Amino acid sequence: MRIAIVGAGISGLAAAYDLQKLEGFEVTLFDKSAGVGGKIQTVREGDYLIEQGPDSIFSAKPWAVDLMCELGMEDELVEPLSSEFSILTKGKLHKVPRALATFIPSASGALEKVGFLSAAAKRRALKEAEVEPGAGEDESIASFFRRRFGRKFSELVAEPLLAGTHAGDPEKLSMAAMYPAYLGMEREHGSVAEAAAKRQHASGPSRKVGFLTLKGGMATFPQRLANALTNVRCMPSTEVLGLAPESGAVRLQTSSGEFVFDHLILAVPANVASSLLAGSRPGAAEKLGQIQYVSTAIATLVYKRSAFPEPLTGNGFLVPFSEPSAITGCTWSSNKWASRAPEDELLIRAFMGRTGGLNVDDFDDDSLIAQAADELSVLVKPSQPPLFTRLDRWPKAMAQYELGHLALLAGIEESLAGLPISLVGSSYRGNSIPDCVRQGREAARKLAAK
Repeated sequence: MRIAIVGAGISGLAAAYDLQKLEGFEVTLFDKSAGVGGKIQTVREGDYLIEQGPDSIFSAKPWAVDLMCELGMEDELVEPLSSEFSILTKGKLHKVPRALATFIPSASGALEKVGFLSAAAKRRALKEAEVEPGAGEDESIASFFRRRFGRKFSELVAEPLLAGTHAGDPEKLSMAAMYPAYLGMEREHGSVAEAAAKRQHASGPSRKVGFLTLKGGMATFPQRLANALTNVRCMPSTEVLGLAPESGAVRLQTSSGEFVFDHLILAVPANVASSLLAGSRPGAAEKLGQIQYVSTAIATLVYKRSAFPEPLTGNGFLVPFSEPSAITGCTWSSNKWASRAPEDELLIRAFMGRTGGLNVDDFDDDSLIAQAADELSVLVKPSQPPLFTRLDRWPKAMAQYELGHLALLAGIEESLAGLPISLVGSSYRGNSIPDCVRQGREAARKLAAK
């Protein structure tokens, strides 16, 4: 069987890795860029190791770690130096106890340590177990956590954690599409907090679940995966310009000529897939085009640690949707991970751009860096300008799983029914690195079962 995979991001690479092992399969991997990895990119500039995209994986979703171990990378996995973070509210940073971040407000007096929630907000959060389960309809992140924990807990804890990291509007993002596990907790236990506490107790103290990175940066993962594609025809710097399904096959028009395949895996963003399908399947293309995207940017700034009047501890902060800020969150990267910068320097990654907030496409690189530096100057008051700055842009790169996302996916799949085409990647059923690995490998398994 002749298989084409379009897109050498982590989903496409994972699919190719599994398919190459199957007898009778000829796999060709296309990507318009010269490299691999999609949004997983790392660069070294002098003494600095800089993640241009995601800096970690969440090990509770095992699919990426499993694949890394298959590739012999287990010794390269490292845990963060710090897991403590803060919330920015009313111009000040407030530490968030771990129990709150896992939605167990009653644990170890967690709420007593919090200065950014009023007494009334704390009392309301502690009554979460008394709240009746929802009706089972698609519900936004804000609506779900507001209903269960109260307005302020939702606004200042849940929404920055669950929506802010996706550059999304918490009033629009779908719980069913993004965080179905919390819906399951509510349905099965009647309480998110009680279910989370039971799971934490069952896992025991020896099981560490959290964020992990790789010693050489996250880009070593797709690079190692690409190096393992010994039985795949790789065609970098080859853009797919169009496709046409025909008689149980798919014809691809590319910048290197035409090719015919028995099956096509589109491991590209939904907006790219929409453009490719517009000529032959306008119904599917129209539905794919309904998935919205946000442009984001990451400003990297390096300061002397001695420039700050007080040491910056923890691994950074998140910004609630209601807070007027150009920054949506910051990582004190060299606090969080080892070997990111010299010990006497602090490498900071400031995230910018989200739905309903700053549109990074309206500003040039220097302006965005200046806005990030200005906000940090007010917030943490460095006495010196940054030693180093860099801006990485991701135009229309963050898919928004808005209300109705799962129904939209069902409609897309119906429009493509019977065609030898699979869709995988961050636009569809999970946009984390582990989710993308899972989707790629699932597509390979389905083809193997045919």
